[in-house]
Amino acid sequence: MKSQHLRSEKNCLNCGTEVPERYCPLCGQENTVQHETFGHLVGHVVADIVHYDSQFLKTLKYLTIRPGFLTKEYWAGRRVRYVNPIKLYVFVSFVFFFAMALINNSKDHGKKPVVHASTATTRTEEKQVYDGTDYRSVAEYDSVQASLPADKRNHGLEDRMERNLARMREHKQGSRAAFVEMFVHSLPKIMFILMPLFALMVKWTHRKRGLVYTDHAIFTIHFHAFLFIILLVALVIRFFIHRETPLNLAYWGIFLYLLLALRNAYQQSFWKALIKALLLYLGYFIVALTVFVLFFFVMLLA
Repeated sequence: MKSQHLRSEKNCLNCGTEVPERYCPLCGQENTVQHETFGHLVGHVVADIVHYDSQFLKTLKYLTIRPGFLTKEYWAGRRVRYVNPIKLYVFVSFVFFFAMALINNSKDHGKKPVVHASTATTRTEEKQVYDGTDYRSVAEYDSVQASLPADKRNHGLEDRMERNLARMREHKQGSRAAFVEMFVHSLPKIMFILMPLFALMVKWTHRKRGLVYTDHAIFTIHFHAFLFIILLVALVIRFFIHRETPLNLAYWGIFLYLLLALRNAYQQSFWKALIKALLLYLGYFIVALTVFVLFFFVMLLA
């Protein structure tokens, strides 16, 4: 890469600090002439991209094949060599949620309702029969409620829940698709609740380690970054083969990764790591299920 000429002045243009050599000792900016050549500008861009790409690929490599390694490196203060954990999580989670939304939309668009002439009349008649929990639209719900006696209509909490369920079915065919759609859009928000809770669980299972909460939070971030990667791979494979096997294998892979990450990062025996991995895995499942139920309940009441 071409090297720009140094300025004759020794003050940093960025912060004003005296610059004894090429780089400012305070902010790190080069004390070079202001007008860069095109070749120098392009060289800077290429160097930054190559540096980031190599750093990112190295980080992904260690994240996937050496569980717990990046966490240990961060704790030891070796941080510039790898992508910052938060930046890593933001990038990986963005790719995961974006891909999951695309896959979900592709499935929905691929479904086409088939109505045979012989059953058209029957289905029309079925629309007049309601079980009180399967309204297909808000208009349908309001129409049925209006036709009922006042003492038979839904009121209060039940009315709000049924109306919101009808609104979801109006935009997506079937209650399952509606809940899947709501799950896809709500998952990023839910993860901001689950991750701190998981870090607390990791801290609780390693109380005698003398680590602070943020140390366990770094472990949590690395673990979830891998979780998103393996789930993304499983979802893509399942999309093409139409089987649940990839996801089932991914769940086992996540548990195995958690076991190895705990053993390597916290430097403990295999059996201790196994017990703690089981506690964390089962506890996380219970906490996640509880948060999901509460979140969806709030969404239905909104």
